[in-house]
Amino acid sequence: MVRLDELQAQVAVRYDNLGLPSWPNPHAGTASPREEEYERVTEPDRYGIVHARARVWADTLGDAPKVDVETLAPAPLDDKGHLGRFDRGVRLTSPRPGTLPLLLLERDAPLSGLEAPLAVLQISVVRPEIALEVLPDCGCDACDWGSDDLLRAIDQTIGYVIGGPIVVLRGKGWHARWHPDGGSSGGTPQGPDHAQIMQLCRGLAGGEDVRLPNGTEVFVGRPWLN
Repeated sequence: MVRLDELQAQVAVRYDNLGLPSWPNPHAGTASPREEEYERVTEPDRYGIVHARARVWADTLGDAPKVDVETLAPAPLDDKGHLGRFDRGVRLTSPRPGTLPLLLLERDAPLSGLEAPLAVLQISVVRPEIALEVLPDCGCDACDWGSDDLLRAIDQTIGYVIGGPIVVLRGKGWHARWHPDGGSSGGTPQGPDHAQIMQLCRGLAGGEDVRLPNGTEVFVGRPWLN
């Protein structure tokens, strides 16, 4: 398979050929959003770019040798239905040993008082509920940092999965993810210390035998690429 930077370049060219909307960061150089922006959604249709970018990634990866692309029917994001549903999606898998399946899940989120829904993309691994990123995270004007910010976040998150290594941990009331460029964790205050869990993730990525909190789900993804 080609290198990650080559894939990203292919995605950028294919996407640019679609001629989709782009807009600058409306908050560049400002201290903070205005109060009225938190209850306003301007041009929700333009957020369709997150679905479009994901589809270009799916097409580009699907052109790679032996990468399998499975179309997913609408379904709940988790077994109990607490997280809502997705409306469309694809599951991409690499033939390389130790890699994690990549899920690109589309939602059409209804907006109060508006006819057009908000396009939402969820990037997950292994199962729909194991989310790495949800974009846009809100959709209101106060949380709008421009189209480039959205596209960059999509490319980076997909890059973490296919470029590898990536480690995802899920425990009771907490979660964490790690990749060579950094990591994040969250959940209840009773969850493990961030610095400690990042160290454990680095050990897992390096193939070490580490001791994790009881009941932790562990997903270690190796690079899809040569």
